[in-house]
Amino acid sequence: MSTPNWKTAIGRRARVAAVWLVLILAWEGAYRAIGWKPWVFPAPSHVIDATLSMLNIHTYLGEPLGPGWPLANPMPVDNPRAPGTPVFGSPLVSALTYSGLRMAIGFTAALAFGVAAGLLLWRITFIDSLLGPLFLGLQTLPSVCWVPLAILTFGINERGILFVLFMGSAFSMAIAMRDGLRALPPIYRAAGIMLGARGLRLYFRVLLPASLPAFAGTLRQGFSFAWRSLLGAELILLTQRRGIGFLLNVGRDFADVAQVVAVMIVMIAVGMAVDRWCFAIIERRVRTRFGLAQPR
Repeated sequence: MSTPNWKTAIGRRARVAAVWLVLILAWEGAYRAIGWKPWVFPAPSHVIDATLSMLNIHTYLGEPLGPGWPLANPMPVDNPRAPGTPVFGSPLVSALTYSGLRMAIGFTAALAFGVAAGLLLWRITFIDSLLGPLFLGLQTLPSVCWVPLAILTFGINERGILFVLFMGSAFSMAIAMRDGLRALPPIYRAAGIMLGARGLRLYFRVLLPASLPAFAGTLRQGFSFAWRSLLGAELILLTQRRGIGFLLNVGRDFADVAQVVAVMIVMIAVGMAVDRWCFAIIERRVRTRFGLAQPR
């Protein structure tokens, strides 16, 4: 990226951040001026309090300004939150850890199936005609629709959650892999044959390396489907009272709107962070390597 473009990108991000900051401050100012009930519509300060509380860090940003604010609770008798364990043993860190482990297992299995199925759909016309429409239909099915079948087949356990995660993401990855392979220029195959690559050598030396951009796109799309499937399964199945979806359910059970909003923001933030700092980087580097994108 050239220096002028770099400065332009920084300036644009600064303006976007400034707009969001103004909106959040206006939201907080409206709460302070109007004084609406936090259990109906929480202010940013309540969401921050709920987030830090799930990390065993107790603040009172949402309380009225006064002596000791925001670390002192003006109503200690009514405070239901007692000091907890350190941050690394907090409910939020524990939930993210369990969700991450489930995601790693389920996403790996779904990715292996999706890549293999996508290759078959791309290479064998009969299989594509037989299973392609079915996979496309299953891709459009919301992942929570698999929850009743998971409960009846596996019960309310870890296998049920992994089943929903797999079924909610595997077919989308298969379709994405097939469509990406279809976009390969036919000249790659012709050039490989002309240079003496035939049979398995043609696939392993020419076609499969050329499919890396499609594979990178499959990774990115598959993660988004898998993440949504996992959170929906955790929210409904509540297996072993673990996972980020379980924390969302806890906020609902205790009518803690601030915690519900805080957990939703954490879900969004984790999904965006993994997509931007992992899969987007992989996809950009692969596309740049194959001349499909400009280097940055």
